[in-house]
Amino acid sequence: MTVDERGLRLEGVCAGYPARRGHSARRVLDGLDATAPPGALTALIGPNGAGKSTLLRTMAGLQPGLAGRVRIDGVAVESVPAAALARRLAVVLTERDLPALLTARELAGLGRHPHTGFTGRLSAADGEIVTWALEAVHAGHLTDRPVTELSDGERQRVLVARALAQQPSAILLDEPTAFLDVTSRVALMGLLRRLARERDLTVVVSTHDLELALRVADRIWLLAPGGVLHAGTPEELTARGVIGAAFDGDELSFDPASGVFVLQAGSGGCVRVTADDVHRPLLERALAREGWRPSPVSHADAGESAEPSSPVEATGDGGSPLSAGPELAVQQAGDGYLAAFDGDVVRFATLPELAAWSRRAADALREEPPALLPATPLTVSGAVADVSTVSGYFELGIGHIESGWRPLADLFTDPGVLEARIGETAERLNTTETRVAASILFQGIAARMWSPSLGAAIAHDLLVDLDPGRVHWQAVTGGPLPLRATDLHGWRVHDPARIAERLHRTVVSGLLEPLAAAVQRNVKLAPGLLWGNAASALAGSVRTLARVRPELTGAAVALGRELLALSPLRDTGELAEPAPGHPFFVRRSCCLYYRLPGGGKCGDCALIDPDTRHAQWARAVRESQGAR
Repeated sequence: MTVDERGLRLEGVCAGYPARRGHSARRVLDGLDATAPPGALTALIGPNGAGKSTLLRTMAGLQPGLAGRVRIDGVAVESVPAAALARRLAVVLTERDLPALLTARELAGLGRHPHTGFTGRLSAADGEIVTWALEAVHAGHLTDRPVTELSDGERQRVLVARALAQQPSAILLDEPTAFLDVTSRVALMGLLRRLARERDLTVVVSTHDLELALRVADRIWLLAPGGVLHAGTPEELTARGVIGAAFDGDELSFDPASGVFVLQAGSGGCVRVTADDVHRPLLERALAREGWRPSPVSHADAGESAEPSSPVEATGDGGSPLSAGPELAVQQAGDGYLAAFDGDVVRFATLPELAAWSRRAADALREEPPALLPATPLTVSGAVADVSTVSGYFELGIGHIESGWRPLADLFTDPGVLEARIGETAERLNTTETRVAASILFQGIAARMWSPSLGAAIAHDLLVDLDPGRVHWQAVTGGPLPLRATDLHGWRVHDPARIAERLHRTVVSGLLEPLAAAVQRNVKLAPGLLWGNAASALAGSVRTLARVRPELTGAAVALGRELLALSPLRDTGELAEPAPGHPFFVRRSCCLYYRLPGGGKCGDCALIDPDTRHAQWARAVRESQGAR
C-alpha cells in the first residue's frame, strides 16, 4: 500500500437504493469523488435530505453502492469480508437504545469482537486495549457505570471508545452530536480531531452542526442540493461561496467572514458598530434581530484606530462622503452604549434597552429616510481642521485636554465662572458697566459657537455637535475664546433642508439659550439685546466665510438667512447683500457697544442712518474689490 492509497477514497460512487420488485433503482448521489486522509477530521455536511446518511452507510458497506468504488487504504470495501472490514473500519451510528444491563466497559469491549476467537472471550491483551480506548476518550472514570446511567455526552464517548477498541484505520460517525448540548458537542468534536491526529486515523463525521464543523474539521465534504459533492478545507469552500449557496435561506444566511449564520439583511438600514472583539459581534447580532445589517466598512477603511472615541462612524470607504451610508452608529462606551441616529446621540445602560430603541429607529427609517448620517471622527476632525484656517473665530482644536481647560458647560452652570469672565471682559474694555461687558462677552462667545459650526456645514456638508460637556475653553486676556475637544460627533447631511434646523438646535438651543439664561442671572439684559448679538455674531461668521472663501458666499448667505428666520433670531435684523458676494447685517437692537469709552457705533449698529450705512457698504465693497 502506497502513502497515496491510505484513507477513505470515493471513486465515482453512486449511492442510492437498488431495484426491487416493482421498483427501479433510485440514485440519490452519483459520480462522487473525494478523499478523507488519515490524521484528519473530515466533516460531512449538507442540508436535510441531501443524502449524508445514505453516503455514510454506503461507505461503511452497510448499503451496497450502485456504481463506483469506496476504497479504504486502497482496498474496495465490498471486496473485504465483514470480519476483516470490521478490523479496518469502525462505525458509530446514532444509537439511543443500548443494552440496558451493560456497563460502560462492557459496551466498549464489544469493539474487540472482530479480533476475538469463536467464543468471543476477551483476553488480558484485549482488556488492556479496552482500557486504553476508554482512557483515550477521557471515559476511564465511567468504567463500572451502567449504560442507562450515562448522559448523552458520556454515552457518545463510550461508543467512540468501542470504535477505537476495534483498532481500525478509519472511523465513520453518523450524527454523533445530535442529542448533545453545546458543551458536549464541542468537546466531542474536539476529541475526534485529537484522536485523528494522535492516532493517525481517518475520521469522517456527518453533522448538522455546520458552524462547529467549519471551526473544528480539517476537511469538509459538502453535499449540496442536486447531489453535488464539494470537498476541501473549510476556508476553501467558504471562499468559493458554496457554503452560502447550499444553506442560505429566507431568514438566515451564512456570513463567510465570521463563519456563522446571521439573520438576513433587514429593512432597518445599515449600522456601524464600534466595540471590542467580544461585544462587537454581540451588538451586531442583537441589532440584526431588529432589522439592522452591519456596515461592510472596516476600521482600517474608515481610518480609525483600534480605540475609537466616538460612536459616529464611517459613511463611506475611507471616510469619503457618500450620498448614502450607515444610518445608525453604535459604540460601546464604558459599561454602556452610545447610539447615533438622525442627528441624535443617545446613551443606553444595557443592551436590551439599546435593542428596543433600535427597533423603533428601524420603524422610523422605514417611514422616512434620515436627514443626517453619522460621520467618522476622522471626517469630523478633517472638516474642523479645514475651517479652522478661515480665522481665529473658526478655530477649534481636537486633541488631548490639558490642565487649565474647562468644559464649556461651566459657563452655563457655574455662576462664579461666568461672573469672573464678565469682570475680566469689563476690565479689558476699560468699562465699569457690567451690562456692556456681559453683552459683548455673549456676542464673542456666540461668534465662537457659530463660526466652526457654520463653516463645516457650508464647506463640507457636515454638522458638528458642539457638546458643551466635550468642548473645553481656556481663559485668555484678548482675542477669540480658545476652544478644544477630545473628539466630536458629526453628521453627513443627507437632506439639505434639515441643515438650518439642526444647526439652530445645536448652536442656539444647545449652547446660546443656556448661556443667555446664565448671563441674565448675572446681569439684567433684555432678551432682544442678547439675541440681536447672537444674530450679529452669525452674520459676522457668514461675512468672514464669504471674504476668505468667496466660492462659498452663496451657500453661506442662504443658510444665514434661514437661521435668522428661526426664533429667537427672527426679527433681530436683516442679512442684506447690496452687491453680489458682499453680505452685510442690519440689526434692529443695540448692542451697547457705543457705551464703551471711545466705542462709537459698530458696523451693524441700529443707530446708523440708512444713507450713511449704504455709503459704508459701498466703500467696503470698493476696498474689497481693490484688495483683490
